Amino acid sequence: MRVELLPSSVPVSDTQFLVSYLVNDSVAIDAGSVGLLTDLRRQQAVRHVFITHEHLDHIASLPLFLENVYDPGPECVELLASPSVLRFLHDDIFNGRVWPDFFQLSRPEDAFVRATAITPLETVHRAGLAVTAVPVSHCVETLGMVVDDGTTAVAFPSDTGPTDALWRFLAGVPRLKAVFLEASFPASRVELAAVTGHHCTTTFAAEIARLEREVRWIVVHRKPRFAAEIARELDEMGLPRVELVKPGTVYEL
Repeated sequence: MRVELLPSSVPVSDTQFLVSYLVNDSVAIDAGSVGLLTDLRRQQAVRHVFITHEHLDHIASLPLFLENVYDPGPECVELLASPSVLRFLHDDIFNGRVWPDFFQLSRPEDAFVRATAITPLETVHRAGLAVTAVPVSHCVETLGMVVDDGTTAVAFPSDTGPTDALWRFLAGVPRLKAVFLEASFPASRVELAAVTGHHCTTTFAAEIARLEREVRWIVVHRKPRFAAEIARELDEMGLPRVELVKPGTVYEL
């Protein structure tokens, strides 16, 4: 499986402002930065976009992306999310004011987007991948995504603090090779992490101990203001198999 956290800074650096994972070039998890790819052919190759929740860093470039890849005809991008997130996108983004209503403008013979509601713990199959949404603990309804290509499984918890359902589910995923887990704040901001539904470095360390198997722990979502402090604290902890994500790097998992 090929996984890339798309860059959200120019020039490309380890600083992460937006969230979009590209899986095998044709499936995106979240749309924070997918619409900012300067190579439009890469955007056009993405046919399915899973949205974990409605926060801006996860949907910022979605309107641009859908406009960039639109081609007259029946073929269009599929947007997959919970019913409440799909309603939010229609009512608050694609509402004819913030952006044209691509949902209403879509017709069977000429579509901008196709919306598919997903249900927690029900697997959907797209582009050779089995994708299962699992609830996590954020400050709004959020679904982590577990992606399995038949050989390798990778977990994308999205934004989350300490959670339970995800680890119960992953305990039964035998092919799990990597988890892209967030660490948004340093230990000194543990209370802020708790009220906003994120991890600090101490809760990150406690959480990875709950999965009793060896996987790659790829640290994502470091708040730019605290990124260096988070990296230093994680390094001092000496946690095994933990690495900082490198935006723009393709992970062969």
